[in-house]
Amino acid sequence: MTAMTWVLIGILAVIAIGALLYPLLKKPAASATRADYDLTIFQDQLKEVDRDIERGVMTLADADAARAEIQRRIAAAERAPQEALAADTKVRKRLTIAAVAVAVPVIAALIYMQVGMPNSAQVAGGEIDKMVQQLADKVKQNPTDIEGVELLARTYNRLGKFPEAVQAYRQLLAMEPSANNFSSYAEAVFFGAQGVMNKEAHDGFVRALALDRSEPRARFYLGLEQADKKQANNAIAIWRDLEATAPPDAPWLQMVKDQMAGVAKDNNVMPMTVTPKHAIDFIPPEEVALARVQASAPPTVKATRKPEPKPGEVTPEAQEKIKEMVAGLAKRLETSPDDYNGWLMLGRSYTVLKDFDAAKAAYDKAAALKPNDTEPRLQQLASLMTTISPQDPGALPEEVITAAIAVLKIDPKQPDALWVSGLARAKVGDTAAARTLWTQARDAMPKDSPLRADVEARLADLDKEASSK
Repeated sequence: MTAMTWVLIGILAVIAIGALLYPLLKKPAASATRADYDLTIFQDQLKEVDRDIERGVMTLADADAARAEIQRRIAAAERAPQEALAADTKVRKRLTIAAVAVAVPVIAALIYMQVGMPNSAQVAGGEIDKMVQQLADKVKQNPTDIEGVELLARTYNRLGKFPEAVQAYRQLLAMEPSANNFSSYAEAVFFGAQGVMNKEAHDGFVRALALDRSEPRARFYLGLEQADKKQANNAIAIWRDLEATAPPDAPWLQMVKDQMAGVAKDNNVMPMTVTPKHAIDFIPPEEVALARVQASAPPTVKATRKPEPKPGEVTPEAQEKIKEMVAGLAKRLETSPDDYNGWLMLGRSYTVLKDFDAAKAAYDKAAALKPNDTEPRLQQLASLMTTISPQDPGALPEEVITAAIAVLKIDPKQPDALWVSGLARAKVGDTAAARTLWTQARDAMPKDSPLRADVEARLADLDKEASSK
């Protein structure tokens, strides 16, 4: 995704977030600063980018652009005046703020990956609605496309369109009745009912736990249900159990702690005096048994899925999207030739497309802007090394050797370039030079570097060859 596209998505996000959050944040009361709040949100967005890479819904080129834009916003937030952020102890308000603010930028990016950016050159408040409508139309044409239905449900939920989200989640559950989907469905019902735990939401969360006792959202909301029933000890017991089993870096963990502290304070309870207890233990056994039967029913609609790409494989569809994004970035750089990071991004993007001549040209542009920086030449070297295997017989291509030399002219101790130079000498039979270069590379590498293990193995092979002569 081009940097310009991310700027557009940023504008869309600001519009959508502003419209959704204004009613929630309009009562001022000194507490945390706006910058503190923004920085927390942006950190969550960075983690969301990493998760989207792992799920395969965002390319590495997209992720680089996303991180650059988020880092720009972080820098802006750090420079911003220390404006006080409205404080509100009600969990429903905090939940809605977190859900909307963290998700809208990422949802906009994911919709782009599904249906493309709007054709209109003018970005206005209605553009995100147009993008969502395009996605809804696509799902209507192919109602068994499980990835499209899931994205549509998530989008409606995060944009606060809860009736539409509930309907989309029902469609998703017909194809995939999983614990995660039951919790997402119940959460949409909960928000659609203005934060009231009605029977539909309650049943959804119980079904989620009937399938997976560890599902965290169901446990949290069922704890909230106990708090609403004035059963503070039960709520705290559920949240203590959830806290004890949560990953230490779980993004929702602090919210659980804050909510537990608030309920404990309001009810004059010491949380440490409450024995942790799983949420499902507060549900009658016969209700759990019925929920398990209902949740375990086989799907009623056969879903269609796109074939999973092999590791490292770029699908034709993704290839076309990448080409579109790369073309946009290249066009922008024509008018912003001093954008150092933009040229690096363009070089990486061309590498994904296996256009190595264009990648070299982009890296040359970056190197010209910062001639004493090894990064452009290192990335160019990495780009070229994707075309060969170190085990291939014969000498390394001349352009690979030239790129390694260019790095070493700037930093004679750069370990990656030393490793490649050593490989080049070994392939032409100059084992003495290879030994010297690899020894220098090994000494410059961290002890836990995977490449260091390769270098040490190659040095050991040289020692065996020398001893056998």
